[in-house]
Amino acid sequence: MIYTCTTNPSLDYYMTFDSICFGCNNRSEMEIFEAGGKGVNVSIVLNNFQIPNSCLGFLGGFTKEHYLKHLEGFPNIQPLFTTIKENTRINVKLMDSSYETSLNAKGPFISKEEFEKFKTRLTKIYSGDVFVLSGNIQDEIKDDMISVIHELTEDDVKIVLDVDADVIDRCLDAKPFIVKINDNYLNATDKTLEDVGKEFIEKGVKYVLYSNANKPSYLFSTDKVLKCNNIENNLINSTGSSDSLVAGAIYGAVRGADSIEMFKYANAASLATSMSNDLGSKDKIEDLYDTIQIEEL
Repeated sequence: MIYTCTTNPSLDYYMTFDSICFGCNNRSEMEIFEAGGKGVNVSIVLNNFQIPNSCLGFLGGFTKEHYLKHLEGFPNIQPLFTTIKENTRINVKLMDSSYETSLNAKGPFISKEEFEKFKTRLTKIYSGDVFVLSGNIQDEIKDDMISVIHELTEDDVKIVLDVDADVIDRCLDAKPFIVKINDNYLNATDKTLEDVGKEFIEKGVKYVLYSNANKPSYLFSTDKVLKCNNIENNLINSTGSSDSLVAGAIYGAVRGADSIEMFKYANAASLATSMSNDLGSKDKIEDLYDTIQIEEL
């Protein structure tokens, strides 16, 4: 089973405009709500691949039921969120013909009691399962989440990390299955991509994924370094493209694909999302799969 964990999910409010004048009154052309969060995005793309998975994390307040309502449309996702007292945050996404602007809320405080309730969910995760930790982790639970990663690793759970540099560095001794990094990680550590990829593999990470907007993506493994150049496309929405990359890699891995096939699925999923109004569909991903060109370095 695959479990994704988003400790700070968001109800995302998308507003599209012909153009935006900051400091002026603007009237949108369209508004929609979506269930957001990096781990949840991974779950939705896995759902689109028809891969059953469960969502873990924290939901609360007046936004909770509205959030869960949006997940009802994904038959392969089982929500296993822990209820909290404070409100799940609302993030505002402003989009016009030239820019995407995100106004992201800080999010709720997670109490010790609420985190202990969350941990009871983890007793259903067994050896061979996949646990994906993605996105921002609140300061008050960061140490506890790092302990959770080590405990799950001791039970032979495969760990996938797409989190900030501090959490990644403190979890490397758990030898994660996949670690996803971007330029934020490189800037925080002042290391080159090649140095980080080599260092992580030497420390026991199975795969290191790198992506950043408008740059080639890379996959490091024990025997290969792979590169995929960006394909020119009509960008519609970049939100969730890096999460789709992670989901595509997981999809390839659970199917037993080799590293090249796995990387192709990752990039096809990322591209499908960037060319869609929503997260990439299975049909779109499969249509793009054969267009992905992988270079072995």
